Amino acid sequence: MGIAQIVATVLAGAVTITAVVLAVRAVLTITSVIRQGQPAPERFTGKGTRTTTMLRETLGHTRMLKWSAIGAAHWFVMVSFLILFLLVVEAYFEVVDPEGGLPVIGHWLPYGLVTEWIGILGLAGIGYLVFVRQKSIRSKRSRFLGSTMWQAYFVEGVILGVLVCGFLIRGFKVANGTFEFPSWATPLSHAVGDVLPQAADGPTWVALVKLLISMGWLITIGLNPTMGVAWHRFLAFVNIFFKRSPEKPAGSGLGALRPMMSAGKPLDFEEADPEKDQFGVAQVEQFTWKGLLDFSTCTECGRCQSQCPAWNTAKPLSPKLLVLSLRDHAYAKAPYLLAGGGKDLTGEEKATADQLAKVDVLAMAESERPLIGGADENGIIDPDVLWSCTTCGACVEQCPVDIEHVDHIVDMRRYQVLIESSFPAEAGVMLRNLENKGNPWGAPQNTREDWTKGLGFEVPRAGSGADFEYLFWVGCAGAFEDRAKKTTRAVA
Repeated sequence: MGIAQIVATVLAGAVTITAVVLAVRAVLTITSVIRQGQPAPERFTGKGTRTTTMLRETLGHTRMLKWSAIGAAHWFVMVSFLILFLLVVEAYFEVVDPEGGLPVIGHWLPYGLVTEWIGILGLAGIGYLVFVRQKSIRSKRSRFLGSTMWQAYFVEGVILGVLVCGFLIRGFKVANGTFEFPSWATPLSHAVGDVLPQAADGPTWVALVKLLISMGWLITIGLNPTMGVAWHRFLAFVNIFFKRSPEKPAGSGLGALRPMMSAGKPLDFEEADPEKDQFGVAQVEQFTWKGLLDFSTCTECGRCQSQCPAWNTAKPLSPKLLVLSLRDHAYAKAPYLLAGGGKDLTGEEKATADQLAKVDVLAMAESERPLIGGADENGIIDPDVLWSCTTCGACVEQCPVDIEHVDHIVDMRRYQVLIESSFPAEAGVMLRNLENKGNPWGAPQNTREDWTKGLGFEVPRAGSGADFEYLFWVGCAGAFEDRAKKTTRAVA
């Protein structure tokens, strides 16, 4: 081992230890935040189905491939990250010995062939994704608007840097005559080697740069536990596994709304007590742990934003920015919650003064912010944002990591309506009519069947025990709204 190898080994070891310590600390932070959420025992059922769905969505990229070219490029980038992780491990051996390689399989021809072509396709994939991002951010309402762009550029740069370093290491081995794979299996490595000079320590120094880039990435995400564009490559597998409806090929949150939950159980409205039972969500820690996992997993890709009808009609809602606001709030408030802080259902502080004495002043300030409130209240989510959602589910259907936006929005709305009696003025008349008359128009109940008058034939009713092949559910609109009644009579 020469001087170059000794220096490179010491530097590689030091940066690796630092990176691992910071990464472990970040993992502990993420898990501690997620554990602040409410129970969700239904997420642990059907583990076989969940595993199958998770593997199909991740390895098959079923959601990403709805945008075919982008999905294909991302698949190669994902696979290059998974497979070329071996080349990062190999770099430690190349730091120590410029002619070294991965033990056991490092000199195996299939290993050289697969890693070469995955590296080539990974370079093409990340290059295309960089092009797409640069093209998109120039549009007026880009799906990347509001995303943390430096993080995306950093991740793209790291992927490019690691892949390029891999080919430079192989190129120097070719130039030095120590590369074991033939040109037909590793064409790009040999092409690079043909233009590089012979340098005995070349592989060692490039391997060190590769490790510095890789561990620099790990240090950066270790210092930024909310960096979803990087952490999603680990959290996405978990988030998809615990999706609400693993048997559905489409979005997990599509279909019927979740029942209102309290302490992990459906709320019984006959027995419910607002001072003991949770009605909707009023604080970020009242989301389930899966909700907090959702917020942590967001990649900031903006696919939900691009498909949202509210966003595309210049409403204030962006599903992506809503999730990011909740994520940032959860992590900023976490020191207060982890110290035992939090409000009970009557609004009283649960922690003692001694428990909160050492909590950071910024976390204490964050704990006082209302979850729903306008700019004058320093709220996390503006009421106009919350009520702009049409609950169409386009965001859920598009999300590649199965975030359940609609469920979270509805839970926050439930609290606003049931406890705060806070909702848009336009909804007030409708809700009062529903409460008093049982229909949005406020029409007397005894007029519900008036649309049947003058038809010239009797309209049968589906009573108990009656047998019908078809059932025509008229509903409130069909029974009370003048234009809809014409359609109802025609169908009858």
